[in-house]
Order: sequence, then structure tokens, then C-alpha cells
Amino acid sequence: MRKLALAMILSQTAVHALPTMIRLGYTNCLSCHISPQGAGLLNLYGRSIDQAQSLVGGEYSPWENPWVQAINWGGRITQDFRVVSQQQDTSTTAKAGTQLFRNRFIYRNATELGGGWRITATVTGETASTLRPSLAYDPASSAAQIFVNTALVSYRSGHFEFAAGRDQLPTGVNIADLSTFVRARNRLGYYDAPTQAKAFWWGQRYMVSAYGYGPGGNEQSGWHESGGGALAEFDVLGNHRTVAGVNALRGESRLGDRRMIGPYARFGFGKWGFLAEHDITDRTLKAGTLASFRQTASYGQLFWAAREWLVTSLIGERLRVEQPYTEHLNAVKFELAARISSQVTVSAGPRLQWDPVTGRVTRSIVFQVAAKTVH
Repeated sequence: MRKLALAMILSQTAVHALPTMIRLGYTNCLSCHISPQGAGLLNLYGRSIDQAQSLVGGEYSPWENPWVQAINWGGRITQDFRVVSQQQDTSTTAKAGTQLFRNRFIYRNATELGGGWRITATVTGETASTLRPSLAYDPASSAAQIFVNTALVSYRSGHFEFAAGRDQLPTGVNIADLSTFVRARNRLGYYDAPTQAKAFWWGQRYMVSAYGYGPGGNEQSGWHESGGGALAEFDVLGNHRTVAGVNALRGESRLGDRRMIGPYARFGFGKWGFLAEHDITDRTLKAGTLASFRQTASYGQLFWAAREWLVTSLIGERLRVEQPYTEHLNAVKFELAARISSQVTVSAGPRLQWDPVTGRVTRSIVFQVAAKTVH
């Protein structure tokens, strides 16, 4: 496959959530993100780091315009608006190529109500949809031109936070690319936002999360899943650069159940680092003849920060699904990401995917440009 993606993003935060920050001693997302789950809006400290790690560098200074202060409720509201434009040119062995141009418009808001209470929301509009693979044993959730990704009410006290509403479920390495096997094959696509209640506890060397969830409302008939799980991680050596954890989940629906356990790790060594996750999912299909089988999805990323603003990554993936839905896929990707300023990030890289059973090969190259505002 040859795949060319161009994305231009207008946002307050970086293009990616950055588990690669482990190389600098950030064991989890709490230091820079408003939510302990990460991947969302940056707090004041996070915006400062975002600026300092760019090629332009310098110090972050919030806007002091009285109109901006009024809109942000005197600093109680953190919000941004992002525009993502993406073109994909795709070709696969023995298949005709396809082209897709996609625009996404994303508004995110976190409003502090006082007393530890917070409301968080993310709303996305788009011109074309990108579904995760729709499989006989796990159909993709339905897309919508206007989609509410997050709608949460949260309460924080000390090192504890409780949240209830709609969001993606907590996950291990927490990479931003939702097309990877560990995300797309575990109900963590763009349109997977189940109703849930979750709690986080954390300390200097650990974080624990427990969650229960129900349908988000856009699942296919018979696949409205409910369940629960827990995630726990620990700084093994106590040096803020060696985190190991495990995520466990059990979900049930009328047509199928799944039980997943996923060990993961984040290691950092100055300019170098490594991210890894291996998810083992036992599935039971209850439609028609009862069928039980195992799915494994693996992810590994070796990264090197040549400069604070320039990071290269070599990524490997592996997917195995047992009979009766046999599937074998391997993939490797090289990525170069450059943060020119706190407003502009550029990334590019080729990807190769192959099926050792059918011999089908997919080749791609991705180019992405991100522009954002910081108030």
C-alpha cells in the first residue's frame, strides 16, 4: 500500500499525547495534562514544556487580553479548537488504489467549577469517517458527522480523581495513533466512547485506575458491551524512567464476550527510550455456533530524541488471531517528528505491512503538518 497522509491541526496541545516523555522522567501524564488519563488538554505547566521543547524555544506566556480572560472565565476554562485535514492514497497487492481526503474539526473544553469539580468535553465534526476494522466478531462502532468523544464530570481530591460520563477507556502505553493493532483491535478507535465511571489513585512511584463501563449508544445491534477493568503501573527502579504496568478488562455483550490482559512498559534513557505493549484477548462469539479463540496484538517503539524538538522512532507491530478467524499481520514503521514551535509540528515516515499467510504487502508513507494556537 502507498498511503500519503497530510494533516493540519489547529490546537492548544501537541499533536500527540507523549508517552515518550518517560525519557525525561515523566512517569505518567499527570504533570502536563489536566486529566490523569492523559491525551487531552495540557495544564499550565504542560503548555510551558510544549513551548520549551520546540525549535523556537523560549518561555510560555498566557494571553492577558481582558476579552480572552473573560472567555476563559478568569482562567477556570481551558479550551482549544483543532482542525485536522488528512489525505490518504492507498494501494495494496492485487487491489486498486484509493484516495481519501478528510477534514476533522475538534473542540475541547475543561471547566474548573471549584471545590475539586471539573467538566470536560470534546466534540468532533468531520467530512469523512475512518472506522476501525469491522469484523464478524467485533463490528466497528457507527460514525457520525458530529460526535461527542468526551463528556465527563470529575472530582479531584489530593492524589485521587473520580470521573463519570463518556470517554475512551484507560489503556496501557496510551499512544495517539488509533490505527495501531493494540488500539483498533481492542475497541479503542475514533468512535469508541463508552459510558463509564472510573477512578485514579497515584503516588510518586505508582498509578492505579479502576473502571466500569456500559454502551456508548453507537455500537452495532447485539454488540452493546458492558464490563469493567483495572490498570496499574509502577516505577520499578524508582528513577522515574522505568515504568511497568498491566491493564485487565472483561466485557460482555449479547453476541460476544472478551477478556483482555495487557502488560506494558515505558523506559527512558536520556535521549533514548522504548515503549511496549502486548495485549492478549480471549474472545467468545455467542452468535450461531459458539466459538472461542484468542487474539494477540503487540506494539514496540524505539525512539531517539536527536534534539528536544526532533524525535525519530522505529515502530513494530504484530497481530495474531486464531481459528476460526485466522489472521496474521506484521508491520514496521519509521517516523520523524519535528516540533518547530509550540504552534507548528511536522512529522513524516514510511510504513510497511505484510500478511505472511496470503503474501499480501501494504506500503505507505505518511506526512503530517500540525498548526495550533496557545492562549
